[in-house]
Amino acid sequence: MASGAAAAQQPVYVAAYDFPPFFSDTLETDVTTELVDLLNTSQSSYEFIIQAIPPNGRYQALSENGCCDVILFESPIWGWQERALDIASTLPLLKGRERLVTKKVAGRTQAFFDNLKGKTLGGVRGYHYLMAGEILDSAEVAERYDIYLADSRITNVRMLLGGRIDAAVLNDELLSALRNASVNYLDQLFVSEQIEHEYEMSVLIAPNKNISRDEMQRLLRDLARDGRLDTLFARFNLQRFQIYRR
Repeated sequence: MASGAAAAQQPVYVAAYDFPPFFSDTLETDVTTELVDLLNTSQSSYEFIIQAIPPNGRYQALSENGCCDVILFESPIWGWQERALDIASTLPLLKGRERLVTKKVAGRTQAFFDNLKGKTLGGVRGYHYLMAGEILDSAEVAERYDIYLADSRITNVRMLLGGRIDAAVLNDELLSALRNASVNYLDQLFVSEQIEHEYEMSVLIAPNKNISRDEMQRLLRDLARDGRLDTLFARFNLQRFQIYRR
C-alpha cells in the first residue's frame, strides 16, 4: 500500500539555479533544498524534485515544453515580462536587496563605491541587475561595464578576497546567511551602505503543468500556519526579509 501511495504522487519538477543562499552546491545547504524537503514530508499528493539548471535557462525550463513546473524564490521582474510565457505567481515570500561589496582594506571608506570607473566588477551569468535605473541582464551589463561574469556569487566572493575583481554585487540575503557558514567571509568584506536593487521573491508556476498556482499557495500556507516556514527562514537568518507569515 505504501508503494502504491508513492506511485500515485504527482511529480513536480523544481527549476533551481545557483543563487545562494536559495540554491547552491558550494554551501553546506540551501533554502530551496530544505523547502523541497518540507513540501515532500508535509503532504502525500505531490513529489517535488529539484532540477538544476543554469540561470539563463530558467525561462526555457518553465516554457510549455520545458523540463520544470515551478521555480522557487524568483522575482517576476527578472526578465519574465519580456517572455511570452503565461507564468503565475504565489504571494511574495521574501523581500530581497542587492548592494556593492568589496574587500575590506585599511582606510577604505564608503567613497570607494561612488565611482566605478576603472574598477572591475564581478557578476553572474544569467542574472539581472539594476544599473542606472534600468533592469539589465548580465549580457547587457557586460556590454556597458567592465564586469567579469562568473558562475556563482560564491565565486565572486572568492575573487574579491583574492584581489581578482574590485567589487561585486551581492544580495543581503546571502550576506545574512553567511553568518551561519563554516567559512567566515563577512569579516573580510566591506559592504556599501547604498542599496542598489530591491525585489520580491515568490514561487513562479508554469501554465498547464503538474501543479496549479492555487495548490502551490495552499501548500505554502500550510507550512506557514504550523510555523515550519518561519523556522526554515530563521535557520538562514532571513527573518528580516520575510513577507509571507502564518
